[in-house]
Amino acid sequence: MSTIQNEPFSIMTKIPFELRLWWNDLGKEGQDKVKKYLKDLPDLLNIQPRGDIIRSLVTCWDSAHNVFHFSDFELFPTLEEIAGYIGNDEALLRFKYLIAPRAVTVHRFLDSLKIPRTFHHPDFAKGFCSLRLIYARYGHVGGFNKPDFKLCSRDNRQKWDEHRLVAFMIAFLGLIVFPRKDGNIDLKVAGVVSTLLTQDKSTLAPMIMADIFRALTAFRAGGNFFEGCNLLLQMWMTDNLCHRSQLLGYGSPEKTCIGEFYTRIKGVSLPEEVTAWMSFFRTLTANQIQWMLGWLPVEEILYMPATRPHFLLMGLKSIQPYVPYRVLRQLGRYQVVPKDEDLSTRVVEISPDGRFPEKEVR
Repeated sequence: MSTIQNEPFSIMTKIPFELRLWWNDLGKEGQDKVKKYLKDLPDLLNIQPRGDIIRSLVTCWDSAHNVFHFSDFELFPTLEEIAGYIGNDEALLRFKYLIAPRAVTVHRFLDSLKIPRTFHHPDFAKGFCSLRLIYARYGHVGGFNKPDFKLCSRDNRQKWDEHRLVAFMIAFLGLIVFPRKDGNIDLKVAGVVSTLLTQDKSTLAPMIMADIFRALTAFRAGGNFFEGCNLLLQMWMTDNLCHRSQLLGYGSPEKTCIGEFYTRIKGVSLPEEVTAWMSFFRTLTANQIQWMLGWLPVEEILYMPATRPHFLLMGLKSIQPYVPYRVLRQLGRYQVVPKDEDLSTRVVEISPDGRFPEKEVR
């Protein structure tokens, strides 16, 4: 189904101004503490969303195999590539703790923000919280000074400073990485942040990938909002279109993969607007692709299990099949196309309360 002919469809195309102000107000020390857990993801605040790329790219998506089809090749973001964007120390995925979605009660959400459990808001019962509510309390120093908010850290600036870092992580992930159409923050994101804080070797890569796959399938089927991290997806696609004469490394805190994105694509001619992108994708061939991203560490990659040609990625909103053999060429390995299988039967949706449906996951 063409998503271009069935408007309206929307994508996160504007990063909230309050989120940028909040990040800048954290200062170098606060930003470094956030990056200890979110790695390089906050650099996405400096990326301009390109809805035209996503709207056009989704027409190439094959939801039966979770892969992009072009004229003579297949492509999709690999776990290693997404982990590379997050940060170089994410490279060895086999040693990482995989984050799983969990139900987050209103009380637990309030606990994560250090707001008394006696606080009530009608949005909580619907499973979300507004940026305005969190920003008023932690986005600027006025939240600490305002007695009406009755924060647990009242009168203790050091504690408030610590709590605002957690609040920022919840707001950032809920708005930029796991966005909702209404611009609010899913309460389950607080559970994700809790895991990041308590599990040193945890990684967001599989969860981000699963939600991108789900968003592509839903958008392709006629959904009206892209509920995945469109910023990472547009960067990945653009990087694959930029041929480079030498390998690039981003191993220092001052030079990150996301932070250097615009340096990498400087001087590269790319289409503008949906119509031009769609025409470009229809004629795109394998010899126009940068098959190995120069900044990607590929010493170790994840293959599929021995029993099936795929394994399952657990996202915030669904479980999605992942078939690395389809795109091993992207990782400098011999390409193998697995036996054809309709992977859509392996998808499992997760209910808003974080529970799984009563059916077997195979």
